[in-house]
Amino acid sequence: QLGMRPSSGINAEYGGGGKLPWEVKIRISNFPADKLLTLGANVDETVKQSFVHNVKEAGYMKHQGAVFNHLLPAQTVQLWKGLHRDKFDEFWVVNHRLMEHINNEPYQYIPFRIYTDIHRQYIQKPFKPRIDDNLTTLGDLLHKCLPGSVTATEDKEEPFQVTEGVTIRIQGVSPPLVTPVQWLSEHLSHADNFLYIVALGMTQVSPSSQPKTTTTPVTSPPPAAEPATGTPTQQPTES
Repeated sequence: QLGMRPSSGINAEYGGGGKLPWEVKIRISNFPADKLLTLGANVDETVKQSFVHNVKEAGYMKHQGAVFNHLLPAQTVQLWKGLHRDKFDEFWVVNHRLMEHINNEPYQYIPFRIYTDIHRQYIQKPFKPRIDDNLTTLGDLLHKCLPGSVTATEDKEEPFQVTEGVTIRIQGVSPPLVTPVQWLSEHLSHADNFLYIVALGMTQVSPSSQPKTTTTPVTSPPPAAEPATGTPTQQPTES
């Protein structure tokens, strides 16, 4: 389960109070091949394909693939190698294009995933950064996609507050709930262009307030042997 999470999410959930994110166990037999990747000749390619697929999915949610599909194969390779070799400048030369607006418009949908301490799978649903010319906020997103994590108030300036006992973290910090999700997506997304949100303390929320389902699938392009030549996918519909 930890292997499916970004490091920022793991640290946010387990890093406080000196608690380590995991315990190291040395195995001499019965390797859990169904849960962990083996260190073989294809491990780099497997991780690369997973990363590129996430970037591609995020691109379709933001721009319907209009930007990603115009990357040259060499640019896709540069994106991965810049990340893999810890060369930020090489990575950002390509990635900044994926973060751009088209015609100065917000993204069509925000690529995000919510991890909680009560769900084994992340929560991912279609969510627009703007509705009726009004920018949507982190509070709006949590109110819709993670019921019980925030409560409504009568304050027009701060219409939501985090439920008592719950902590919301993104990249290790707790942004104000009035922060536009467009801004969060542009500035606090992970390298794969997804915004990872961690909600802690959901075990203290009333079961009737908790979401009944964990994940709403978002239609995304399948992994491709040549990641720069994607095929169009169906645009997600808002639920």
